[in-house]
Amino acid sequence: MANSLWSDFLSMTTPLAQAETVFQHCWDHWQPLAKRPDLQPELKALSALRRRLRARLFSIAVFGLVNRGKSAVVNALVGEARLEVGPLNGVTQKPQSLLWRPGPGIPWQVRLIDTPGLNEVNGEAREQLAWEVARAADLILFVIAGDLTQLEYQALLELRTLHKPLLLVLNKCDLYSEAELQAIREQISRHLGWVSPQEILTVSACPKPQKVRTHWPDGRVTLDWERPAPQIAALQSQIVEILRTEAESLLALNGLKRLERLQTQLWQKQWQYHARHLEQWGTACALGKGVAVGLAPLGLDLLLAPLLDSLWVLGLGMRLRLPWGSLRRALEDLGRPLLLNGMLLLLAEGLGTWLGGSWGNSLLGGVVAGASLYRLGSLTPPLLSRWVSEGFGLGAVLRDLVGSKELAAKV
Repeated sequence: MANSLWSDFLSMTTPLAQAETVFQHCWDHWQPLAKRPDLQPELKALSALRRRLRARLFSIAVFGLVNRGKSAVVNALVGEARLEVGPLNGVTQKPQSLLWRPGPGIPWQVRLIDTPGLNEVNGEAREQLAWEVARAADLILFVIAGDLTQLEYQALLELRTLHKPLLLVLNKCDLYSEAELQAIREQISRHLGWVSPQEILTVSACPKPQKVRTHWPDGRVTLDWERPAPQIAALQSQIVEILRTEAESLLALNGLKRLERLQTQLWQKQWQYHARHLEQWGTACALGKGVAVGLAPLGLDLLLAPLLDSLWVLGLGMRLRLPWGSLRRALEDLGRPLLLNGMLLLLAEGLGTWLGGSWGNSLLGGVVAGASLYRLGSLTPPLLSRWVSEGFGLGAVLRDLVGSKELAAKV
């Protein structure tokens, strides 16, 4: 029934509305722990993600090696020379962002983020910043200026693992003839295998100056250097199409995937914070279960054992503040270990009765019952961690978004 209601909710609301609902539930859930110092980084990141969703802020990272014209591409898109460009490597020392208005009919705020080049000399820290921007972005523009280098090829393979839409932008196309451009596109397509030559967008963000002859009324003829207008229309129209058709789903998907990572980090910190208490509590519960099962009448002990195991898991989840969705899926996965515990208990009681009568039945059954709960303690944390994304409906919304054919084709 609950799954049916959740499916109805997914079908009646937009991806952003679904994401905002999940974020709100998650925010409300963790607020009682807002003063914990160890959780501050994750809770601050959660707050920033909520604000970004509410602001409808779509982030585009411009990524690539040095001297590929990334800053020039950003300038050409916004229509102004806002970022410094130059012939030297490493002009962009840190990520820089600009708000861009791509045109009427786009309901999103669009932020273009220029990143440092990946192959700067002594630029490891700046390269790490560039990767952080790419991981957080909703769309990635990978800028090249010719055939792929080995480093560019490796970077593209790693970017593909982020499962984000990626546009391959061949800049400085004014330096090549049309035949040369076609050859470069075909060569890149053969190298990559997942992009066709037609999908590689050719632009000239900062064309080289050209000599212009001017004839004056007095008969003078002068030659001046002028820089042609940027050739950026193909890239601009492709971005606008994505903004019109897929921006909402991409915003929601990217936000929820980052929320999933935050949830995992919060779970790990919760486990570390309570580790000593949980170990002591688990030992006490194992002893208590052993005594309770040992003293219980025959037959009742077989019902009491799985009940105590389930209550222990529930108590563990409540102590760690895991949402009900995560606990429910973990309990479903624990069905087989719980059944095995019951079979071992039944076998132990039979063996105890054969060896020592009712006294042997109680003793051996109690020992096995306590040991089985102690063993369950080693199985439960990985299962809870595995299903942490099911909390607040996060897993269901992510599956719904990733399962859509249109979005799957992009990511």
